[in-house]
Amino acid sequence: MKNLIKLSNLTCWLAIGFLLIPFLNTGAQVKKMSSQELTEVSTAVLYGKCKKLKCEWNENRSAIFTYVTIAPEGYIKGNLGSEVVVMVPGGRVDDILYEVSETPIFVEDEEVVAFIWKNPSGKNLITGGHQGKKRIEKDEKTGSRMVQDPGIDEDQGTLPPGQEKKAEKMQLEDYVTKLKGYMKH
Repeated sequence: MKNLIKLSNLTCWLAIGFLLIPFLNTGAQVKKMSSQELTEVSTAVLYGKCKKLKCEWNENRSAIFTYVTIAPEGYIKGNLGSEVVVMVPGGRVDDILYEVSETPIFVEDEEVVAFIWKNPSGKNLITGGHQGKKRIEKDEKTGSRMVQDPGIDEDQGTLPPGQEKKAEKMQLEDYVTKLKGYMKH
């Protein structure tokens, strides 16, 4: 009988919790940021190759973090050295997968443009959640390295409300030049 009472109490509290969810202001949503905003608020912006991924529990085993080691090919802003370790919330340790919405996913040996900020404790984090990591891809026809432009830059205001500029691929060199131009403002 005690177990039945506990189960009904738990069910009641879960139902109340689900009813309150629409009224909560969740912090998981990330503000859309343009390339200019990402560049301006980042401590460093680099492009390079992901060399290593290491997932670990935090000190009190309440969360898993992935530590991404990036070997920069070049810096657009700042300089964090010849190897940069970025901490990303989420990851897999043994058979436990800890997922965090709005965070970027890195893959070993992929080339990326990374927007990085240093938190007060000195950890390097990705600026703007998933927006702060751009994958560099090779164009099949030309062999050029391309970056997907997010399509929400400062000229966004000229579009009708509710519409976004479609993302387009740019050559890496052009994207780097574009980002460097934002630092002159």
